[in-house]
Amino acid sequence: MLIDLHTGSFRRTNLPQLRADLNYPEVADLSRKMGAIVVVQSEGAEGSLRRAATENGIPAVTLEAGAPHELDKSAVEIGVKSVESALDGLGLISRRSFWHRAEEPVYYRSTWVRSGEGGILLSEVELGQSVKHGEFLGAVTDPITNQRYEILSPYNGRIIGMALNQVMHPGFAAYHIGIKAS
Repeated sequence: MLIDLHTGSFRRTNLPQLRADLNYPEVADLSRKMGAIVVVQSEGAEGSLRRAATENGIPAVTLEAGAPHELDKSAVEIGVKSVESALDGLGLISRRSFWHRAEEPVYYRSTWVRSGEGGILLSEVELGQSVKHGEFLGAVTDPITNQRYEILSPYNGRIIGMALNQVMHPGFAAYHIGIKAS
């Protein structure tokens, strides 16, 4: 098996989550063993380690948590507990149960909402927050013209990843939304 540990990419942060191709029963089983953590259905990028391992019969998940170059104590603790839960579930270690979090959902669909304009992003939502279709997520303001562009949620869901407040270019990923299933 493979558990690949990651943070968000530069200037982005992620709610602790597993990326897993749940079409493979062995991967789904490994994901269940990892405890109360968000799971996002994802095949993985062509040529990625996780996808190559899975396609070659090795159950693999990617655990994404926090932002690069930062130590988010809560994200680290959730990641450690998730890995320990998997090791315990596989019979590789024995530990007493200490996973005291509410069950987290599996998101079979998710999408990145991208900035349509360039400027400075200031968010109004927080990582992990539930959002409704049409809800105001944040705004990008052009520092030259002072023109403000609102970013609204196109779905009901939850913020599972987001750009940190920063300078954005048109098309930059701003908010990753786990979409609630009907």
